[in-house]
Amino acid sequence: MIQNSLDTFYNELVKTLFHDVIFYIPSKIIPIDVLKNLESQIPPHFLDEISLLDVYYGFGEFDLTEFNERLIKKPKLFENNIFYLLGKQNELNAPEFMYILNKYMDKVEFYCAIVNWLSINLKTFNRDLNFGTIGIFEIQNEIYKTHFIELINCFYREEEFLLKQYYDLSEIIKIYIPDLISRIDQYNLEVPIKSTAEVLRQDEKVQLDKNKTKKSTNKSKKRIKKEPLISEKEAENFLLTNVFNIKLNCNGKETTN
Repeated sequence: MIQNSLDTFYNELVKTLFHDVIFYIPSKIIPIDVLKNLESQIPPHFLDEISLLDVYYGFGEFDLTEFNERLIKKPKLFENNIFYLLGKQNELNAPEFMYILNKYMDKVEFYCAIVNWLSINLKTFNRDLNFGTIGIFEIQNEIYKTHFIELINCFYREEEFLLKQYYDLSEIIKIYIPDLISRIDQYNLEVPIKSTAEVLRQDEKVQLDKNKTKKSTNKSKKRIKKEPLISEKEAENFLLTNVFNIKLNCNGKETTN
């Protein structure tokens, strides 16, 4: 019973990290021979385009106005996590609380490095960017960074928090990416009714906009509900082996080690 309660506590904290995140995967960081081998497995418009990760629906289409409405709610979600931790600090014994806190901090620090890298390298790997898109990546980065700093200030004041200098490839492959994939699969089963209605309305809006501008329908990415664009196994093999074959330091730069 206690373990189930701790698992629920931890899962609710981590879920917020995946709640509405924009990202991109540059094809330039993937070897040409690998791209050729995976050509039939990669969904159209999956690479070299900015996409949205919805905690309940998987990967979806990025719309600046719609994502801005999502992003403004993110600081409140992180603030709620702080309050959640403060409340649990009084309920749990010290070893239990610090175990969950340290595990969560590890995830926060990793995703801070990821969103920082995405922001820093946005102009390098993406063309025809407008100021709004550039700004939204910077804001996303600042929101994650602020949450990380607040966690340190609230819970690590009496001790030095050692920042990771970089993330080793073996860590990413064995820990972080499998965890991300398994959690997305888990959260897809927890689709709330309210969220379903909101996503459906947004899909209708996107489709109307596309009809008005007479854009080609075969280029659009539809919002995902319960089935991902590719299977969990395909996604894991593709992301682990080919896409994230890099080391990230705390400044979001690729290391040469």
